[in-house]
Amino acid sequence: MTFETLSEVERAGRLAGPGVPLVCGPLLMRLGTSLPELVEPVSRLYGDFTLGPENEIPDFTARVDPVPRLRALYRSQAATIVDGRRVFDPFPRRQALPMLEWVLNWCLFTRPNQYLLLHSAVVDWGGQGLLLSGQPGAGKSTLTAGLLMHGWRLLSDELAVIDPATRRLQALPRPIGLKEASIAIVRNLWPEAAIGPETTDTRKGTVAHLRPPRESVRRSEETSVARWVVFPRFVANAQIGLQRVSRADALLRLAQEAFNYSMLGEEAFHTLAAMLDSCECIELEFGQLTEAIDALAEFTRQGTDNPDGADRSPIALVGDQR
Repeated sequence: MTFETLSEVERAGRLAGPGVPLVCGPLLMRLGTSLPELVEPVSRLYGDFTLGPENEIPDFTARVDPVPRLRALYRSQAATIVDGRRVFDPFPRRQALPMLEWVLNWCLFTRPNQYLLLHSAVVDWGGQGLLLSGQPGAGKSTLTAGLLMHGWRLLSDELAVIDPATRRLQALPRPIGLKEASIAIVRNLWPEAAIGPETTDTRKGTVAHLRPPRESVRRSEETSVARWVVFPRFVANAQIGLQRVSRADALLRLAQEAFNYSMLGEEAFHTLAAMLDSCECIELEFGQLTEAIDALAEFTRQGTDNPDGADRSPIALVGDQR
């Protein structure tokens, strides 16, 4: 049973009450809000998620609720609440939807420490994973959306979740955050995409969220083997450029983007090194999304030279299927 199979009245009631338990890959998250204006967009973004058992303790509970008027001195405000405790400062109520997404990100960045957690988008084709790791503004969310529209499966827009025991990538297919010009780019290239409302004047500018593909959510219990690591960099009007990155350099870069590397210590190093053993790693500079998608299609299909020992056998991933 999925969230969207509930009636609108049931969705509103459960969100306003104890929250709705939703299955997201290996995790159970309880999502709640008493803001009536969030019922429709939350239903749109999370409609395909399976309802978890009500009596099971979730990995975390995250809510967005209004701040009492007497405490909101100048304007209507809301607050984020995690496991019964308020986190972060109150914010304008009209920014409640992106704040809900950001507090969910915060929970995922800080809670499942049984896994190695890297700040990276992850997509999959045929059981093989591609990580997109970069600083804010590098274009990884836009690239992720572009790969999805070409048939890749979403594992996560924000977080590579690696099981130290198996070195496999876990799936956490939540909504994809788009900002500023990326929103229009994705709308134009993917008219049928389900994108939530735009919110202006946030700390990230204008933002909106892309609903994760139904098939990706349905298959969220399927893991993936890391095969490619890409460090994208968007530069306006730039020509496509691909450059080899050694595994040693990739390990250092990914370790710097890990949320709990120091917590896991030696286990984190061995997990990351073992994962990279089967990976090809590149930097990708691009100025146009469609050109970047074509370049990644060629890279993943054909392979490249092998200065550091990775398997370079050609892999047919895209080609005529796209």
